[in-house]
Amino acid sequence: MLTLRKQLSRHFYRIMLYSILATLLTWILGFLLFTIINQNKTLNPANYYESQIPEMVDMVNTQDDILNPDNQDLLDKIIPLEGLDYQIVNAEGQIQYGSMNEHYLTSEEDVFKQLNKNIYDDNQIVVYYPIFDNGQNFLGAAGFRYQLSVISANADSRALLFSLFIFAIITPFVYIFLFTYIIGRRWAKRMKEPFNEIIAGAGKIEKQDLNFTMHHKSNIKELHQLVAAFDKMKTALKEALEKQWSMEEERREMVAAVAHDLKTPLTIIQGHAEGILESNHELPKRTTQYLQTILLNCRRSIRLIQELNDVSSYENTDFHLEAEPVNPEVLIRDKINEYRQLCHAQDIELQASIHFLEDIQSLFYLDPFRINQMLDNILINSLRYTQEKGVITWETYISEQELKFIISDSGPGFSRENQEKLFKKFFREDKARNSADGHSGLGLFIAKTIVEQHRGKISADNHPDGGAVFTVTICNMDYK
Repeated sequence: MLTLRKQLSRHFYRIMLYSILATLLTWILGFLLFTIINQNKTLNPANYYESQIPEMVDMVNTQDDILNPDNQDLLDKIIPLEGLDYQIVNAEGQIQYGSMNEHYLTSEEDVFKQLNKNIYDDNQIVVYYPIFDNGQNFLGAAGFRYQLSVISANADSRALLFSLFIFAIITPFVYIFLFTYIIGRRWAKRMKEPFNEIIAGAGKIEKQDLNFTMHHKSNIKELHQLVAAFDKMKTALKEALEKQWSMEEERREMVAAVAHDLKTPLTIIQGHAEGILESNHELPKRTTQYLQTILLNCRRSIRLIQELNDVSSYENTDFHLEAEPVNPEVLIRDKINEYRQLCHAQDIELQASIHFLEDIQSLFYLDPFRINQMLDNILINSLRYTQEKGVITWETYISEQELKFIISDSGPGFSRENQEKLFKKFFREDKARNSADGHSGLGLFIAKTIVEQHRGKISADNHPDGGAVFTVTICNMDYK
């Protein structure tokens, strides 16, 4: 098991070594192939034409009237123009004739200064040699231009040599790319396996499936440590979640047990108190007040226990809605009639209206019991905080996809600092919307849970004209 740094270094050196060996082998094979192709030919060295220049100079000096352009045909035959260019200039540096037209000498001083010296023209070399007549008088100079390369020295095989030269240059890079791809792919495959296992493990954790073990052991030290750390994290998370789930289950069982144990005796107390009030009209006034207080608190306790039961049900992972097709207009009108009587009893005006946003062609799928419970919790909240002679406004908008309720009241509204906490469990405002009628603080939490179970949204705000306003949207559970 090596560190990532050492493995990267090892792979780099391996790639370079394999590339060098493969390149040398390819060059040797290429040279052998070239030799076979050119087995009847001798390969000229790079200075082949340079070595012929002294002989060419001697030939030029043996010619009569060498500055005469009539000698060009003769020199063209003598000088191998496939590898040498020549130029005959007079003593002033003026070109007389030749195969190159470039002016390398421009004056007599230039001629004497550049004699027997190399003049470099890009990758070509130009050399001027003096020309004398039979009396050894200086007549001018003969210039020769050539290249020092094997390709230029072998004109017949130039195309093949050039291709071989290009191939020799790119061969190392081809092998570096090839071995990098092969070794990198094998290495990436080895690295991919533990990463895939980690990704698969993360997906199982997301689904709360922690009954798995990390089996892969990488030969990369850091990756092996990562897999081991992930496995330890999973184990610790599993232990923590199992503990949390156990505590949650115990809490739910406790709430359910308390609710069950309290509901029966409180119901009995309520029944006896109601029986006393109904059957004995001669009770002293104070005793009657006591019984009324008992009855009121019994009702509050039963309501609290029922809400605790509801919360326990909603938090259960097995909970699901009992959606069924209903006529939303009938459901809403029945609820309006029910609360119109309650509002009338408290001298509160209920202004309700139903609006159809489109022609409804089918029934609306929802859980009617839960929707009634949600509306009860919101409307009871509005009734609790609306004073006599107050107004509760309820607007309903019906479409194929959703139902929208806007319920507002003329009560004190919400305090701004508590507005974001309204739908939390056991939250009760103690300032703006405070009431002598104590309540559990679970009503709005239950309403929010029911709305979210219907893939909807609920919000609460203060009306510009005063009071609270609830906006609820629930979706048609059958609508895709």
